[in-house]
Amino acid sequence: MSKLCITTISDTVGRTPLVSLSGVDGVSHGVAGEILGKLEYMNPGSSIKDRVAKHIVAQLSAKGISKSAPLVVAGPGNLAISLAMLGRSLTCLLPERTTTDRVRLLKSLGVTDIVRTLDGALPGSPEHACEIGRRIVKYRAGSVYIDEELGDWDLSACYDELAAELIEQTDGTLDALVLGVDTGNAATHLSRALKAKLPNIQIIGVEPTNSAIGEQTVDNPLARRWLCEDIGRAYAPRALLPGSIDMWIQVSDRVAYSMARRLVQGGVFAGPSSGASVAAARMYAVSACLQPSSRVAVILGDTARNYTDTLLSDDWMLAHDLLDARMVADLQRTQIEQYRAASIEDLQLPAAVTVSENDSMHYAVALMAEHDFSQVPVTGPLRRLIGYLTLSAAQTLLDNHVALPTDPVRKFMLRFNPAPRNVGSANIRKEYWLITPETP
Repeated sequence: MSKLCITTISDTVGRTPLVSLSGVDGVSHGVAGEILGKLEYMNPGSSIKDRVAKHIVAQLSAKGISKSAPLVVAGPGNLAISLAMLGRSLTCLLPERTTTDRVRLLKSLGVTDIVRTLDGALPGSPEHACEIGRRIVKYRAGSVYIDEELGDWDLSACYDELAAELIEQTDGTLDALVLGVDTGNAATHLSRALKAKLPNIQIIGVEPTNSAIGEQTVDNPLARRWLCEDIGRAYAPRALLPGSIDMWIQVSDRVAYSMARRLVQGGVFAGPSSGASVAAARMYAVSACLQPSSRVAVILGDTARNYTDTLLSDDWMLAHDLLDARMVADLQRTQIEQYRAASIEDLQLPAAVTVSENDSMHYAVALMAEHDFSQVPVTGPLRRLIGYLTLSAAQTLLDNHVALPTDPVRKFMLRFNPAPRNVGSANIRKEYWLITPETP
């Protein structure tokens, strides 16, 4: 068999590239050192959680747990995707903020049992994913609860491998590692493994604005909200050991999503949490006054392809005010240029919703109700516009039995000036022109 052939999908996990982000707009400007991205989204399941899933599956096998045993998995969705990719049967506990793209992917992997949980639920509350998961496992014989946050799984070897890759790929010259923090496992184990080899390395923890992981106290945790997935908590996770993080940096949703967009434009297809981490790496590099020889590595945890309805949607980004001023200006300029001096045909507008004068009153009322219209245009021969029918008038006529549901619309429609109006000695007629693709 060829050495290029890999027998199982799990054998492709790890050994992800480490690349310079200097070619990405807005990353290296004004920064003396080099910012490198560890492309964890290039794992087969498109996230760093492939590493975690691989080691959890190995531990399940070591415990003698059957491959057919159902797993109840809590988390934003990437770990569940990775476990499903490795052939495991799942029930997923997903926060409300999890994107529809990940839900669709899970369903395509055969996962049909998906429970949505409350964003920011506190440990011990009935709404917390852990409590929900334990209740499910209690009533499902043979099922196993999987939750990184609880520390029930030994993930040290998983992150030892990642740390070894970073040291090898940088030839042991790495000044700082920047990563988003959620469960705390990656931060804890990578900090331990890297500092054992590189004692002077700085570990920079990234969380969204309003997250409480790096705080000593929590003020009204239920009021904390953010959009960026996969990082941040309303409380400090138990898996995060004190002293693992040397510096905390909070990043707003706008900065995170805007930077993620710039990464995509630069050919680095990473998601919003990676955008937050790269933005934090730049903040750290500027504030630390790095030397030209300094190196800062950033963990890019998952793929932008999980966010087609959010990160990759111009309309969604604009609606949530997540683009910075320059990106908004660029987008508006593009849209203006696209439609400047465009003809009606160029606009490719959808066909107008109309009824024929011969359609029934019942059909016209149903059409207006379906589209939530208060009125509908009426067309005559050659689909020329000859009048309109209002929903209120049509319903009144039908309710009072003045019109029958089968009566044609032409009997009750309002026509556009069917005859000239006499004003004094002059005849006045209003003309209505049909708009076509040839209309100037």
